[in-house]
Amino acid sequence: MELVEEIKKALEFTKQREYKKAEKIYKDLLKKDPENESVLSFLGLLYFNCFQYEKAEKYLDKAYKISHSDKLVSYLGVSKYCVQKYREALPHLEKAVNLNGTQELYRTLLVLYLILGENSKICYQKAYEYGIKAIKLFPFDKIILSKLMEASLRIGKFKESEEYTRKILKLEPGSSDALSNLALLYEVLYSDEKKARECYRKILKYGNKEAAYLNLAISYSKTPSGNKKAYYYIQKLRRLKSNIHGLVFLQAKYYLSQRKFMGYKYYVNFGSDTDNIYTLKWLTKFKNPWKGEKDCKDKVLFLFGDQGIGDQLMFIRYLPFLAKRFKQVKLMVDKSIITLFQRSFKDLKNIKYYTISDTFPMYDKSVFLANTPYYLKKRFNEIPFSQGYLKADEGKIKEYKSKYFNTDKLKMGICWEAGGVGLKEAIHRSVNIELFEKIIKNDKAEIYSLQVNPSLDNYKKYDNLTDLGVTFKDFDDTAAALMNLDVFVTVDTSVANLAGALGVKTFLILPYCTDWRWFDNTETTEWYDSVRIFKQDENEAWDKVFERLYDSVCALT
Repeated sequence: MELVEEIKKALEFTKQREYKKAEKIYKDLLKKDPENESVLSFLGLLYFNCFQYEKAEKYLDKAYKISHSDKLVSYLGVSKYCVQKYREALPHLEKAVNLNGTQELYRTLLVLYLILGENSKICYQKAYEYGIKAIKLFPFDKIILSKLMEASLRIGKFKESEEYTRKILKLEPGSSDALSNLALLYEVLYSDEKKARECYRKILKYGNKEAAYLNLAISYSKTPSGNKKAYYYIQKLRRLKSNIHGLVFLQAKYYLSQRKFMGYKYYVNFGSDTDNIYTLKWLTKFKNPWKGEKDCKDKVLFLFGDQGIGDQLMFIRYLPFLAKRFKQVKLMVDKSIITLFQRSFKDLKNIKYYTISDTFPMYDKSVFLANTPYYLKKRFNEIPFSQGYLKADEGKIKEYKSKYFNTDKLKMGICWEAGGVGLKEAIHRSVNIELFEKIIKNDKAEIYSLQVNPSLDNYKKYDNLTDLGVTFKDFDDTAAALMNLDVFVTVDTSVANLAGALGVKTFLILPYCTDWRWFDNTETTEWYDSVRIFKQDENEAWDKVFERLYDSVCALT
């Protein structure tokens, strides 16, 4: 009876907004009975309504583990979402939506699925499925429409994405997100860059200068002929004193696409790119940057593998030059490539390897891996080791050969999807595996998939396609498989860089809007002697590229 009376007092204090007094009552009760589910629930809900989500999550979690009450599940899910415990939040939010699909819960669940989709593509499919349910209940909700628009795009339902985009624009003609999405669809569905730019100019008309200038800069930077226009819009952004995500990289890309290494100094800009994970978590921890000083023979260099795995594979060629400059180099890179690097550079005795984390070793000077060519004063006409510089494990090469490559046919590997890049880049750099169909059905070749976790399962319909991707634990395994191939045919992925660094014969499929590192090249690349380019013209369909590709493959059989 005393418990009930005390809870009533606390609830009365809550009504009067005397939250501290209510909190004290609940905490006093918990001292007497720490596992009381009712008190834990009321205290958790008090914190939730005061927007103190960390405390709310703590007490609601304890209460839910005791009772598994359906009444708590939505509050617990939202609290976990707000403190960024996304994986833990997911089952609670799913259950809450299925029990009581309120507008706000659907919105939160869709946002959560889209966040998690970056690492688990099935979440994009789930976002689409729940989005379809939500839009039937709330047909004019712009947020739900927006998330359904994105989910449809992510799973390749481009026409549906266009439909939802146009619905949003009817409700809000100046929606930057919808206009940007429509522009992207013009690029993907209709190869119409002109109409895409009209959408970006509409964004400017409705007043969102940052989004308009950024997208126009990206659009024009896709081809070398548009570089001057891209730079014009970059300068517009700079005059706005914009902190918009991606600006510093656009500046880098402008210079790099012109074969100027000075672009590297823009790759990571201390404090400018505030959405960048390195800025938020790590940049403030970097001390004593190395900027090319030569008198460092008694110094320890901390070399951090910034950018993606493909960049780390490409730029690691500069490690021997750094090893000569410093007493020791402490190299921190992605764990999937450490073993490969250790073997390839075993003759460099002053290198110590670390897996990427936010715990740094002791050092005297620090530099980002992508910045090393600039500070080493290297030029594009003297890119070193273009013949190859990485070494696969001989034992693994033999193991893969005995298991999978016991054939006299042409041994050809393929990759058709790019991972670890933004949505715009991924859409242009990935192709449908069905474009490979004629190549796959060539009975004079044995075809191997080196694709890891494809977003679609349509590759399974090809019975003669051997899936090696499921056997890869790290890039050391991938390297061993590559060394057994006669030719590797791939879109622009990290594995393309790996193949080039190993000296494997590679046919590289590039869109008209290439990544900066391929410049305006149409046949060869300064980075890798073993790579031959098959590039799409600006108004050319992919099937034309694959016709040329097929002829080149046939010439090898």
